[in-house]
Amino acid sequence: MEDDIDGLEEISKSQTYAQFLDSFVTEEDKKYLEDEELARDVKELYSLNKGEIRSKADFDLKKKEMEESNKEEENIELKYFSEDMKYKNGTFLAQLKQREKDIQSGQKSTIIFVRYKDKKGVETSAYIDFRERLKDEEEMNGIFKEGRPLLPKPTDLSYYNWTLQKVNSTDSNFFRVDAGPKERLSFKNNTNRKIINVDLEYLEAHPGLDIKRIPIMNNNRDGTKDFIQDSKNSKVQVTHVDVMKENSRLKKVNKKKMEKDNDNNNWGYQQIVIFDYEQKKYN
Repeated sequence: MEDDIDGLEEISKSQTYAQFLDSFVTEEDKKYLEDEELARDVKELYSLNKGEIRSKADFDLKKKEMEESNKEEENIELKYFSEDMKYKNGTFLAQLKQREKDIQSGQKSTIIFVRYKDKKGVETSAYIDFRERLKDEEEMNGIFKEGRPLLPKPTDLSYYNWTLQKVNSTDSNFFRVDAGPKERLSFKNNTNRKIINVDLEYLEAHPGLDIKRIPIMNNNRDGTKDFIQDSKNSKVQVTHVDVMKENSRLKKVNKKKMEKDNDNNNWGYQQIVIFDYEQKKYN
């Protein structure tokens, strides 16, 4: 077992603090120390300089927090925003729908890289913890039901404003930003400590990793073209009408004005990459 005293997985499996410490005691420890109580004491002293669980009080508090969190999750009725919605195969929204239930239920962990340019030419990108974003009901309804874009935010795991050259990183409830010199940019799952590495060079050099990297070929400005229209997608039909009206208005605009800054007309999604793994393998 990896010698990391702040393992949340070990806390969930341990009923007592003694069992928690025992989970870190190796056969080699027993061989040299010859006493299980002494081995526990050594692990407890070692933890003073490493990890979040440094005492029995820390263990009891963390275990209580995890139990309360699990109860809250069990009482929450999961909402599937993509339910009854139909999308064209291979589109971004189809990919999101394919993952939504597994992500909501904790069976899959997904991080999405989005690079987006707005109408003013401001370009931003972010690595997005999609499970965290799924908590925002208003945003998700806009994305899944109306085709609004999934936009980068400064509160995402890793955010970069290409125009202002400003960078920001923020841990989510499910992932910790874990950049290092060997693995480059990566994100550590707070539940099972599994690492999702998103550095392309690192992934190519380690083909045996079980992290799936799926680039999405998308030249759309948002998700309005991802839908298959039918009677169930009533909101989508309204959105398409709005798009047609907007296209009609743009045709009347002077061509010189439209071509004044051709680069700024190229707004919308610039790049989308999905990184995920089956979390149930590690529970």
